[in-house]
Amino acid sequence: MKDWYIIPEIVGSNATLRTAAMEASEAVEQGRHFVVEGEPGSGRRLLARSAWCRRSPGARSLFTLDCRMFPSGGPEALLFGERSGGGAPNPLHLGKLNLTAGGGLLLLHAELLPLKTQSRLAQVLGQSLLRPLSESVRLLLTCSCPIHAPLPLHSDLAEMLLRVRVPPLRERLEDIRSIAESFLRNASPFERIRCSQALIDRFCGYDWPGNVAELRSVLRHLLLEPHNGLLDLRHLAGLMGRDESCFALLQGGHRCAPIEAAFIRCHPSTESGSMQ
Repeated sequence: MKDWYIIPEIVGSNATLRTAAMEASEAVEQGRHFVVEGEPGSGRRLLARSAWCRRSPGARSLFTLDCRMFPSGGPEALLFGERSGGGAPNPLHLGKLNLTAGGGLLLLHAELLPLKTQSRLAQVLGQSLLRPLSESVRLLLTCSCPIHAPLPLHSDLAEMLLRVRVPPLRERLEDIRSIAESFLRNASPFERIRCSQALIDRFCGYDWPGNVAELRSVLRHLLLEPHNGLLDLRHLAGLMGRDESCFALLQGGHRCAPIEAAFIRCHPSTESGSMQ
């Protein structure tokens, strides 16, 4: 695939990220199941959804389920369907895998699925190989996984998946200015707002445990300060008592793991669109 900008929603020129985008797009075109792995806030969902949206014309839509939000009764009925009790005959309630036939199913945070459910999911996907492509389901997953570590998934399911890795922001510092400028254009389309070189340099010296989602959060807060079109270090100073990331940026650019976990807990939805 020669088109370097195969997924235009992704901002930046980092080679690892562009390779991941091309691998995901090729997997969709070839009808393969794949998992996008990386750290929270790095844009896993955006890459998976964008790759699907670049699919061949005529393919069906993509359903998205967050495994953190499954009902207390478990994901079995939601995914595979069930028969309701108390009636004769008992009506069949179709699961998402049935309703998605011919399309795609994106499972976010797939590592949270019970192993029993993952094993059954692998069995269902194996059976779908015998069906016409128009009736089968393409599975897309996102998963948190350390670099070069085995997937935290059931072995039967893991061996069916192409692994696509999204790099954390600290590995693509060359993209920080582009990401910031893209966010500012979208956030204030009728006003030209820039980041000073000193602010970009400070951004590049930070390890960004919350990844692109954290960078967007910092910029969103900076926009609330009086800025006259130029965001600078003095705006960080004005927020350091109110924003944890701004405080860390001014104190040397590093945060410990407990603070990273706190950021993710306080911003559970920030990964959506986090690669813009």
